[in-house]
This record gives sequence, C-alpha cells and structure tokens, in this order.
Amino acid sequence: MYIVDNITKNNHYSVIENLASSADEIILVSPFCVSDFDNFLNQVISSCSLKSMTFMTTLKRNEIADKTQSLLSFKRMATKYGIQNSILINNSLHGKIYIFKSNGVPLNALVTSANATHNGFFRNHEWGCCFDDKDQIDNLEKMIIHTAEYELTDNMLNDVKYRVDSHKQQYPTAPQILPPAININDIIASSRFNLNITPNTRIFLKPIGHTEDPVFDGNYSEETKQYFAKRPKIVRNDDLLISYGVGSRKIISVFQVLSNTPSNSEDTNSRWPWSVEVKNLTPKFAKVWFDKNLYITNLARDYVDIYDLPITNNGGKTLGALQWGTDKIQLTQDFGTELLSLVMTIEKGL
Repeated sequence: MYIVDNITKNNHYSVIENLASSADEIILVSPFCVSDFDNFLNQVISSCSLKSMTFMTTLKRNEIADKTQSLLSFKRMATKYGIQNSILINNSLHGKIYIFKSNGVPLNALVTSANATHNGFFRNHEWGCCFDDKDQIDNLEKMIIHTAEYELTDNMLNDVKYRVDSHKQQYPTAPQILPPAININDIIASSRFNLNITPNTRIFLKPIGHTEDPVFDGNYSEETKQYFAKRPKIVRNDDLLISYGVGSRKIISVFQVLSNTPSNSEDTNSRWPWSVEVKNLTPKFAKVWFDKNLYITNLARDYVDIYDLPITNNGGKTLGALQWGTDKIQLTQDFGTELLSLVMTIEKGL
C-alpha cells in the first residue's frame, strides 16, 4: 500500500494512468466528473489496452444539464475505441474509488478523496491509498456494484438528452443549471421498472380505510381491486394508484389500473361502492409496508421544501383535501414518479 497525493509529482492522474497501463478493465467511482471525457480517456486509453469501463456516479436534478453532456462524452469515447462500457447511478454516492483489473483479476484499487475532475486529479490537496490485496478489492467491487440504483442505458441517456435539449430550447435564457421543473423521473422509472409511463399517464394518491376504521397493518399483496366513494370518472386504464393507510399515513403499495370503466356494487350501504380492477406492482412491499415507514405527509412536505414545486395536479403544495374525505388526489407526474421510484426501489430490494 502507498499514499497518493497531488502535492508531489505522484499526483492522482499520473498514478491512474500508470495503473491503467497494466489493466484491461477499469471501474471509476466518483460523484463529480470532468465535463468532457475526451482528453482524459484519450491519454489513459493510449497507454493501455482497455476492454471494459464502468463508471458509477450521481445524476441529481441540479446536475442534469452539465452531467448529461459529460456522460455522453464518456459513452462516445468508449464506443470510439470499442470499449465495453456501462454507467451506474447511485445518488447517495460520496466516495471516490478507482479499480483496475486484468482478465477479471483485481490488480489495484485507489481509494481517495479525489473526484474524477481536473481539480481532483491535479490541483486540489487530495490524498488516497493505493493497494493490491485481491480479496479486499474483490469485496470492494461487490459492495460498489450492490449500491447501484440503476444502470443508465444508452436509450435512457439519449432520452434524457432530448429532454434537456427541449428544455433549453423552451427556456433559452435559463441558467446553465436547469431549474427543478425539468422532469426525467418518468424516463428513469419507465426503464428501471419496465413501465410505460407517458406524459398522459395519471398518478393518483389513494387512501385505504377511513377515520372510523384506520389502517395500521395488513397484507395487501393480493389486492385486485381499489375502491372509491364516487364514480372515479378521471381514473382510466393504465393509470397508477399509490395507496396509503388512513391513520398510519404510510404508503401501502402501487397499483396499475386495468379497468376501462369502473364498476358499481349497487350497495347503498357501502362507503366505497365504486371499484376498478388493478394489478399490484409492488406485492412484496405490500406485505411489509407498515415496517417501511414511508409517511406520505412527510414525503410531500420534504418534496415541497426541497424543490418548491406543486405536488397536486391542480397546483397545490399540500395534501389537505385528504383530510376532508376525498377518495383520491391526482398528483403531478413529477411528484408521483418520485414516490413511485421510492416504493419500487424498495420492492426490487425485497
């Protein structure tokens, strides 16, 4: 093991270039990255015979405009040199790690404070440790891959680019860092969870239970219908219902509507005579929802505090209508897909 710094000639870039010369596979882990990978990859690639590169980073709202171009340049350069490549997204990422392998065998790993930027590699006072313990590197790589939220595929990245370009054309005087009104949640959620979320997809928040019969637990994994007090005229086939328990205020599950028209039980004594057929998209979550503590009121408040955006389709920033007994609220697609991603990410991990 040895120390890497940017104070001596043994800076991060020179060490990475040297380690890459013996490798055919590199794993880059860095929240921040160079704006254009062309120069970085040209110099590194010229000193080695790379076959594979994996880049783990973040893709948060305030990064979308700048980072999209950076990630496209990563893909472009890798494709130019015939290097198999992938981009993994982990929006909780803070660590910076560079792993070098040959024929599937770990050679070296650099764990450091340095991001994959010019300042990180050359100018900032950064320190890191480089080591060659194969078992430790192998375990480290497994932990890194396990933390990935999703892979940003070529199609997803191109869709994000189109969304960013469209936004820039619509708001040509907007700052370089786009305002949070730009929404790529539908792109990410559609691909990650194999859903067909279009601009016309409606997402509703749907209570289960009522004040006289609150819901604090229960298995909702086999639910095939969702019930309404009045005819749900605006709920249609393929819309999404995010249910929560009255009383507990916790999200229970996500349902996809299968009915073209709602049904009426004709039971005049029923509080919820209308229903639609549904498919439970998160059946595993629906078994343990009461332990996950996804409080809908907290999630709504945090979203508004962070983004200062409406959460309901009529422009509201609260869920106050639920307190007055409404049987559904149509959410903005931005907030709806935020909730959807949160629940379905937990579902995939169960």
